[in-house]
Amino acid sequence: MTLLIVVCIVVATVVCGLGINIPTAYAESDDIVTRYEQTNVMNNLKGSTVGGKAFDVKDYPHNENGKPQIISFVEFCYSYYADKQSDYGLYIYVYNPQDKAIDTNTLRNKIQLTYGDKPSYDKYTLKFLNYSKDVGIEGRFYKFKIELSTAKRNDILKTLNPDERVYKVSGVELSVKSKVTEHKTAQVHTYKGFAIGYGSELAETDTLSCKVDGFDKYLTLDVRSTYWRPDGTHEDLHSRDTLHSVYFAVPNSIVDEYGEMTGVHATWLNAQTAPIIVTGNKTVYNAIEPYIAKHQDAGSSESYPENKTLNYAIVTDSDMTHYGHGHYGTLAYNVWTSDDSGSTKNCYERIIFDLRYLFYADNGNADAYVLPAEKIVGDEKKGVKGWLETYTEKYGGTLVNDRYSKDLFDHVDDEFTEVNITANDEFKLTDVTTSKNYWGWLFGPGSDLTVTGSNTYNISAIQKITTKDFDEFGKDVFEDKFYVDASDYDELRQYVTESNAKNETVYLFRYYQSIYDSQEAREFRFVEDWAISRGKFGNYEEIDTNAYIAQMWIQLDFDIIDLTFTKDNVSTIIPVVMNPIDIAADADNPVYTTTDRKGLSWWQILLAILLGILVIILLIKFAPNVIVVLIKILLLPFKAIGAMFKGIGNATKPMRERNRQRRAERKEQRRIKKEQSKERERQRKADEKHRKRKIKDHDRKNKRFWKWRAQESRRAKKQQKKADKFYEKDLKKTQRRRRKQLKNKDPKKLTLADLDGLSDDVLAELYFEEYSDEELYLPFEDDGTL
Repeated sequence: MTLLIVVCIVVATVVCGLGINIPTAYAESDDIVTRYEQTNVMNNLKGSTVGGKAFDVKDYPHNENGKPQIISFVEFCYSYYADKQSDYGLYIYVYNPQDKAIDTNTLRNKIQLTYGDKPSYDKYTLKFLNYSKDVGIEGRFYKFKIELSTAKRNDILKTLNPDERVYKVSGVELSVKSKVTEHKTAQVHTYKGFAIGYGSELAETDTLSCKVDGFDKYLTLDVRSTYWRPDGTHEDLHSRDTLHSVYFAVPNSIVDEYGEMTGVHATWLNAQTAPIIVTGNKTVYNAIEPYIAKHQDAGSSESYPENKTLNYAIVTDSDMTHYGHGHYGTLAYNVWTSDDSGSTKNCYERIIFDLRYLFYADNGNADAYVLPAEKIVGDEKKGVKGWLETYTEKYGGTLVNDRYSKDLFDHVDDEFTEVNITANDEFKLTDVTTSKNYWGWLFGPGSDLTVTGSNTYNISAIQKITTKDFDEFGKDVFEDKFYVDASDYDELRQYVTESNAKNETVYLFRYYQSIYDSQEAREFRFVEDWAISRGKFGNYEEIDTNAYIAQMWIQLDFDIIDLTFTKDNVSTIIPVVMNPIDIAADADNPVYTTTDRKGLSWWQILLAILLGILVIILLIKFAPNVIVVLIKILLLPFKAIGAMFKGIGNATKPMRERNRQRRAERKEQRRIKKEQSKERERQRKADEKHRKRKIKDHDRKNKRFWKWRAQESRRAKKQQKKADKFYEKDLKKTQRRRRKQLKNKDPKKLTLADLDGLSDDVLAELYFEEYSDEELYLPFEDDGTL
């Protein structure tokens, strides 16, 4: 995040709005606004003045790396006469250098501006009018109208100084393939004069002019989201407070000059998700997954099982009673109900007929699984596509905010939420503490929790974070002190460290508080006949409690408009340029869950034994005859069964004896085979040992031979070297002796025999010593003498 500086001063002469042409036929029309808006952008631009010079399309070439920019901000037909203000409007002309198709049928294209002496900025929707269609520049230029509500329009006309009308534009947001990017503008447009017919009634010419200046006070923010929830729940034991926050960095130069950040102006669209089912049972997940976005009605008891297509049902229990037969609950999916006023009539607060969300707990245990927010809204920085986008692409439907299928939400606000939150504002979160009562410990999870107290958390809306805070507090303490979820701790710490290193200050901004609901769910399997399930009579056989159903509030197109800084009681508002983001918190697992256990617990078995003993003691004391009769009755079947088995035993005794003998024979045969197998194995091991020993002896002898041969070779080489040395020494001695003899002889009488055996080096040395200054010439006679 950097503070960008723009220095730009452009002067332009304007006719009814920055030199924009309106054909004469249109101008003569009573409805000049309609005619102007219907005029193609190129017809307006051709012959106009933009940036102080005549418009030329060559000045706006295709640029693959270029960014969209506003080339004309048009104040259309302003008048200080109330009866002529109906034609007033604001328009922009956008140069689109990449020629990408800007989304036109959307409300997400916006402009951020302020006017007059109003310090804070606002977002305004841009209504698409048309784009250039000339060959070669299709979509190079776009024309938009700034949508103004009646109240906002009246406020602008009231606030503007008629003699010098100032509009400050900080940025424009444009949607391309449903992705919104804000492009900085940082321009101040100052209008003076009037178009003809809108100023003085006596004016004969246009006096309208516009001056465009740049400004350097704006911030580009890299905004990240986080959240925090208290450990406990509300008294309903399944809903929890959620504190939604973002954090971002501001240059220290801004803080030094204008003071600490004391206010944030932001906007977003609130939406509550449809029920989100998370299961750790892969079989159940695979069975239900094909039914996403399909209407699934299990029907009634009268049509069951003919109407059955899916064999699994999921039910939550708001009061934690966990009725085993699945006929009662808060939320239920794929359950049947009675057509009459039977016991299952209206036993569910809500039946989910259309499933929109289904996730599998990657760890296989929903009780310990937290569904990451990025799986719902995605993460553009990590390249992760969220379920909102995936579902919309796959199943379609009416769009919310021109982006996501409306089916994904139970509720969407009619309008964007807009807030101006200061550092003095606080959020109040609560949770309750609980404990298990006597009946809960005795009979299991049903109605076993009692509220024993509550906690309240008063949290400031704005808080500064430094690297020292991480060093001073441990991870657990930091999360509770700064109200940040544990899953975001590492990323936040890295962000703060990197920002502080770049001389930037990081602020936490808490902007919204919502209710998150998460309930443990029981998973059932349909059975086609009446069955007993955990002691409950019904058509559902319980599988486990390895699932939960959640609902949460998310914020679509969260956008910070401007920030307020205060120093020496002087407040300065600085506009912000940022791309809108979708924000969701993680879908936490329920606070209270039950462990899936098969059969009775040990203490339940012990309790049953103790109760049985107590009953027997009481009967022995007060009704002994009853005990005797009961014992005889209990023993009678066993005696009859014993007599029957005894008779069967006597009749089958010969056959049993023969079978015993055959078993003994087979056992002996197996013993002999086992001994033979052991003997063969022993012989094999002995042979293998003998073979290895022979190989080892051969290797040892072979090694000694080659060692002896190497020694002999070295000895022979040594002797040969000694002989060669002796020969060379003797040869040199002979040569020296002959050289000496030759020196004593007359060189004129030397014969070939005298020279025989002397090397070339010796001859050269001998004769060059004698004839060093003369050319050597040795004529030989026929008899070989010189």
